[in-house]
Parts: sequence; structure tokens; C-alpha cells
Amino acid sequence: MTTVVLIAESDPLNLRLLKDVCEAAGHEVLTATEERGALEHLAKRKPDLVVVDVALPAQQPAVRGGLAFLRTLKADRLLAAIPVLLTTSSADDDARKEGIELGAEDYLARPYRVFEIHQRVRNTLRRSILERLSDGGAEDGMLGSLAQLPVTLDYEMTRASRFGHPLTCVSIAAPLQKLRQTIGGAGAEARLADLAAKVRTCIRGIDHLFRGGADELVAILPETSEDDAAVVIARIRERAGAEAGLIEIGSAGLRERRAEAGDALLGMARRLRRTAA
Repeated sequence: MTTVVLIAESDPLNLRLLKDVCEAAGHEVLTATEERGALEHLAKRKPDLVVVDVALPAQQPAVRGGLAFLRTLKADRLLAAIPVLLTTSSADDDARKEGIELGAEDYLARPYRVFEIHQRVRNTLRRSILERLSDGGAEDGMLGSLAQLPVTLDYEMTRASRFGHPLTCVSIAAPLQKLRQTIGGAGAEARLADLAAKVRTCIRGIDHLFRGGADELVAILPETSEDDAAVVIARIRERAGAEAGLIEIGSAGLRERRAEAGDALLGMARRLRRTAA
């Protein structure tokens, strides 16, 4: 299955190098040399990965087009999940920091090394590729499958550790047995799907939501501490309305719990959920 990479780079030599490396790896490549062209590509076709230069010419004066493009992408709920690899000069620490804060998954520093381009593109694409290959897929683009959960969690753990950012995993259970006793078997699954839709409205575009089991949802919240996650949890309970009492929720933060692996962090969130119940 061919993956599509959008490269937005104004320097012809850098654009050619990035394009050649991606095509040699078997990816279909779309190119743009300024912010407007990159946005036009997005309007026509959704890529699996975007590689964008922070210094891309912008539509507005005195604005760095790569960061403006990144803001636009991550602000759109339908596009926010597309992974972004930001390219910068080796000395531009401020741009890298701002780009990561805006939601870029990773960055490449110039001057480029072919091996590094290949590795960063491959690693950043892992989540997007799995989502396309998974038989479970996403439900209406809203809910990731159980098969996608460990890959995305490990990816976000690696990214959080690398950049020193917080990360919180939230386990949300609406026990089907309780739901069946309350509203009947026929409505239990429908209510779980409805809960997923409500949870999705309580989290950001860069956050992830998965089916974690028969009666569990798992939210992965990048760049979010446990204290910040508490605000999200309160919002979820408010949106759940009359059924809030049936929902069990637990959260575990990477910094707070010092987990060393994704499955350990999720296990902590599940234990805390059961304790809270």
C-alpha cells in the first residue's frame, strides 16, 4: 500500500534531496514550495506524512510559513492526526521548540544526512501506516482500534521522553454489565459508541482515542500532565450526564508515575481507574 508524503520546501536542492530519498523508499511524493501550495495539496488529498520547512514562504508577511501551515493543520480536526516532520536549520532551537509545541511529531535539522532523513520519515510514518493497514481501522475517523493502541502509545512515550514533554494515559470504562442492567442489552453497545463520541469532543485534535477492550476507551494525551488531564476528565463526566456514575476513569502521567514503557503506563491508568471505582 503506497504512502503519500507531502514535502513543503522552498530551497530547490533541499526539496530534491528530500523527494529523492522518500521516492527511493517507495513513497508517493507531493511537493510545494510555499505555504499556499502546501494548503492546496491538503485540500485535494490527505497525505500520510507532511515534511515542512519552518522557513517556508508564507501567505502573510513577517510570518514563518512552516509554522503557520502547522497551526492550520493541527487546528483542523480532520487533519490534525497527520504526522508532521519539521525541517529547520541546525541552530534554530526556538523554531524547533515552537514547532513541537504546535504539534509537530519530530524535526530534521539542516544540513541533511540521507540516512537521518530515511530514519525520521520511516519512524514518523509508523503510526499513520498502521492506521491504514489495520483491519479494525477507526470508527468514522474518531476511534482507533485495539491493534493501533500499543504502537501509538509507544511512539508517544518515545517522543515525550526525547523532548522532555509530559504525557498522560487515560483509561475510561463503561462496564457493559452495568449498562445492560440499567438500559438493557440492545442499548449498551450504542451507549458505549455514544460515550466515545462525547469523549472525542473533550480532547484535542492531537490527542488519540482508542478502543482498549470490550468496555474500555483509552485516551492518549501528549504534552499533558496529570493535573491537566484532570480537567479533561471532569469535562468527560460533565458530558456523560446522567450516566456519569456508571463510568470509571483513571489517569497516569509519564512524569508523575515514571513509567518506562507504554504498557506499564496504561496498566497504571487501569489500576487507578479500578481503585477510584
